[in-house]
Amino acid sequence: MQKSCPAEGTSTVPYSKLFLTSCLTLGVISSTLTPELYAQKKPSPPATQDLSAVDSDFRYQGEYMGTLQDDENSFYHKKVGLQIVARGNGNFDAVLYDGGLPGDGWNDEPAERAIAQLNDDIVTATVGDYQIEVAGNIASFSSLEGESLGELRKYDRRSATIGLPAPTDAVVLFDGEKNDLWKNMNVTEDGLLEQGCETVDTFGDFTLHAEFRLPYKPLGEGQDRGNSGFYLQRRYEVQVLDSFGDMLEFNHCGAIYRIKAPDLNMCLPPLSWQTYDIDFRSARFDEEGNKTENMKIRVRQNGIVIHDAVEIESKTGAGKPEGPEPLTILLQDHGNPVRYRNIWLVKGDPYEREETEEVTPAESYDDGYYRGRGRGFRNFNYGPRYPYAAEYWPYTWDYRYAPLAPPAPMYMVPNYDLPPYPYAY
Repeated sequence: MQKSCPAEGTSTVPYSKLFLTSCLTLGVISSTLTPELYAQKKPSPPATQDLSAVDSDFRYQGEYMGTLQDDENSFYHKKVGLQIVARGNGNFDAVLYDGGLPGDGWNDEPAERAIAQLNDDIVTATVGDYQIEVAGNIASFSSLEGESLGELRKYDRRSATIGLPAPTDAVVLFDGEKNDLWKNMNVTEDGLLEQGCETVDTFGDFTLHAEFRLPYKPLGEGQDRGNSGFYLQRRYEVQVLDSFGDMLEFNHCGAIYRIKAPDLNMCLPPLSWQTYDIDFRSARFDEEGNKTENMKIRVRQNGIVIHDAVEIESKTGAGKPEGPEPLTILLQDHGNPVRYRNIWLVKGDPYEREETEEVTPAESYDDGYYRGRGRGFRNFNYGPRYPYAAEYWPYTWDYRYAPLAPPAPMYMVPNYDLPPYPYAY
């Protein structure tokens, strides 16, 4: 109960009203602060697209693969994959996959994770039953008792659709030159498209190919780590984010933002060129404006299906409301330097094309090797149907060894082919 004779200098307003008034005042003040002022309060960590500007941690980050001796049977070697994720200031995540890397043999068993640290030019971690040392683009494994179990080699995986040429009936949205097909278009000196632009034309159903490169931002956290996105029809966002080595989330790279996580984390390390190949069919509406069919989408990230012709019931995030009219495509800007290249699309319902296109016989492929799609490997009996139907996707990784000495930013240069699966170790 409020006192009738408060001490000098105190308020006669009840505490509840003071609390409410102060909250409202703070609310008014905070509502007037611009996003720029908020950004000044907590600056975003540095990000770079320049290999010459990366820190010393970059040389260790990446993907490692090979075979290790099994503790229970010294004559048996099993294939494993390792991802080393830079978190800044000599700190890393070490993520170990049984069977190989995601999209290349991983058996879907939960990955083992641990914190790794850099000391004396060696990244060390204890992951499950393994002690790991990473140096010179080699990850050396030993048992907890110190017995050597084998080594993994660092690899640079490349999507099978990198540099995929546009078909003759495609709309080429970006080929390295500034054009009049985009609003707010900025092109770098080396011919790359910056985030934050939007197509002039609107599009209904289509197949889209695009290539993107995430910045190196080791101190970034969560959504502040190379954030951008493909806003299809300004309604549905396919997220772009540095989620390399992370667990699956509904707002990570490849997600239909906050609606559906990807089936597999196919995000490659930052500063690697990556691909999206998207089959998009618009939601359908009747004459009265009632929705009769949901939007349908298939997404391949780096050639691997991460959403397989799924239906999406609503817009995503800040997308525009669903409707029958076609809208534009936006490359979202969240203040992170994301770069794009080789963007083109083919108009028309991609799922109708799949039903009418003839299948190309396997004899058109002359390497004779097993090819993998999604998880694991199998022998494909048929070639692809235009435009790259999921059931007949003849996928193979393009690998390149990393050299056995720093500087690691140059690991993208040497080119030595990985032996065909199951790898001749």
